[in-house]
Amino acid sequence: MTSTLRPIVWRFADRDTVRDGEGTIWHRGLRTSQRWAAPGGDAAAELDDDAVRDLLTAPGADAVFAAAPPYAYRPLPGRRLGPGALHQLDIRPATGATLHRTVLDRLGAVVGSVTGTPSTLLPGLRPADIRASLEGTAQRHPLAHITVDRAHGRLHARYAIAHTLHTHTYILTTTP
Repeated sequence: MTSTLRPIVWRFADRDTVRDGEGTIWHRGLRTSQRWAAPGGDAAAELDDDAVRDLLTAPGADAVFAAAPPYAYRPLPGRRLGPGALHQLDIRPATGATLHRTVLDRLGAVVGSVTGTPSTLLPGLRPADIRASLEGTAQRHPLAHITVDRAHGRLHARYAIAHTLHTHTYILTTTP
């Protein structure tokens, strides 16, 4: 029986969360920037990024990663990319990505949401898929903001349709 290697998150950002198989939810940056801690847990029980990667890739792991969505009322993190830059975008050493989507509509804004409601995840995207998706977004929505945040291993796209703000965050992954 062959097992396939699960892609691992290339880089993490503060406000990301991971739920391990025992139900503990770990937050990055909860007490200390760039460290993982569980709310109400012991301060000595903090984890580093490598320990979290081990949680996510362990055989039979039930750990689930959730990316921190960018705030809707702030500029997207990273450097803005134009249509020409998208065609030449190189995301190496990442080998793929997982797409996290959020939608902020009128109701969400009224109740005070600053990030929007998460949608279904799309894992296993290849670099060509990412580029095609971002180029399509830029073509269909000329006012879309597309940024690359290499420090946290993410690509962001934000655009509006009617009264709804759509934010796509590609979390770059790599296969060990």
